[in-house]
Order: sequence, then structure tokens, then C-alpha cells
Amino acid sequence: MTDFRMDDAGLFLQRQLEYIRPQVFETAYADIKYPTILPVTSEAGPGAQQFTYRVMDSTGSFAFIADNADDLPRSDVSQIEKSIYFRSIGGSFGYTVQELRAAQMANVALEARRGAAVRRAYEEKVEDIAMFGDTSTNLTGFFNNPTVDVVTADKWFDTSTITTAEMLELLNYGSTAIVNASQMKEQPDTLLLPWVDYQRVTSTRNSDSSDLTVLEYFLRTNPYIRNVEPILQLDNSKSTSRLSTRRMVFYKRDPEKLQLHIPQPLELFPPQQRNLQFIVPAHARVGGVAIYYPKSVVYVQKSA
Repeated sequence: MTDFRMDDAGLFLQRQLEYIRPQVFETAYADIKYPTILPVTSEAGPGAQQFTYRVMDSTGSFAFIADNADDLPRSDVSQIEKSIYFRSIGGSFGYTVQELRAAQMANVALEARRGAAVRRAYEEKVEDIAMFGDTSTNLTGFFNNPTVDVVTADKWFDTSTITTAEMLELLNYGSTAIVNASQMKEQPDTLLLPWVDYQRVTSTRNSDSSDLTVLEYFLRTNPYIRNVEPILQLDNSKSTSRLSTRRMVFYKRDPEKLQLHIPQPLELFPPQQRNLQFIVPAHARVGGVAIYYPKSVVYVQKSA
């Protein structure tokens, strides 16, 4: 006979989880990029099934008119209504009865690495959805969004004959394209670069007589871009075939322009007994990226 009861094990695990949870949720991962490159919102709430938004555009002008004019120029607003549907994602971690017995009898805390592993798996899944969406559930990502214009460059940073002036022209092209196409209504402030190209522009001097790199000179002279981030997955060889070639992303990092919807961030449920182990379910809901003003974003990519 033993004085160890299964309900005691569950109670012990529940108390331990009170200590494990803060460690799980306070951990930050430097290589997880979506929180720094996208505005994240949970405004829809965990019970929402979908989120409907309007893609807006306005047209119109003023003109000189006669006192009795009846042909006044007309201003109007056009809009397209779109919906994104939220999907659940989940995982779990657990401990065997023997592990709980040993920890309880020795009066030691359960190791928290399994909870951290679930948090890591959640962050990696959300990162993948944020960047590339998910075709099986019709979730849209940020790096391959069908509403965004794509421009193909005739030269790239790894072209053997490219000059620093041409590198600067390539870096400036995306922001200029957005500003010109929108009649200055859209002004991007962020540039995302493939990691290998980021290395090139941060290690190449702008000229033989300058100590500034190409990227430093670009940031000093471009009137719009204030943030440049290296992104590994913008290299097609690192995108698991979601991109056909390397690309840059120019955009305004503003929740009025685009948002990543996570109506229910990661949550851990009470442990559940399954045979000789206790399982801690983990759950979240995601909706992908909604781009409210597609003309505020542009992709500039390398020719295939």
C-alpha cells in the first residue's frame, strides 16, 4: 500500500504550475521577430469566430468654379469588405506520476523547461503564420500577401558588378514607389531585408573616402525609412518554398495600416490525468495578418 494519492499528485502539479507559468510567459526570444515588425492586436477577444474590416480608398478633388456651377467635382470613398477567420492552435506538456512522486517526496520544484518548450513551439507557430499565413486554413501572412504590389529589380545586392550607388538606388526604390503611387498619402517608415543582404549593406562602405556603410548612409539620406530589420525568412532558401526569390518589404509599421490578429494568446489549462501521467493543455487562437491599406506596403524582389 502507499499513501500517495492521484488527487494529491494533481494538486501538487497545480501548485507547481503557479510557479512555472510566470517563467513561461516572461521568457523573451530574440529570434522571434513578429512582435517587433508587426502591430499585434487581441481586440476581437477569445470568443470571436471572425473579424471583418474594410479596405478603404478615397478619390476626389476641388476645382475653381463659376458662381452658378452645377458640375461640382465629386469626392467619394470606396471600400471593400473583407473577413478573416480565427483558428485554434494547441499543444501540451506533462509529467508522469513517478516524476510527480519523486518531486513531491523530495520536496523539490518541477523543472519548467517543458512549459518553456510549449511556449517556444507556440511562438514559432505564430511566427510562421505571421510571415507566410497558412493555405490550409486561409490565413494570410505578411511576406506573401496577395493584396500587396510586387516589383522585380533588375539588379540585386549580390550582383557581381553592382556599385554602392546602385545599392542605394535599390534601397530607396521601395519607399519611393509607395510615396509616388499614393500621391504622398502613404509614407513608409520600415524596411525588412533578407539577412544575407543586410550583412552586405552593413559591411560595405558607401565610398572609399567615407566611414559610413551603405545602410548608414541610406538611413541618413532617406526621408522616410527609420527602421531596418534583418529577416532570415525573406531569403527564399529559408522560407520553406513560400518565396521564389529574395525580397524586401517596405511598409509603415502602424496599427492603422496593418495588424496581426491573435484574439487569444497562449493560455495553459489545469492539468488533466491520462492514465499514469498528467497533461497540461496549451491553447491559442490566431487570425493571420490583415492589411487595411495595401498601398502602404510594397515588395521589391530579386529577379528569378
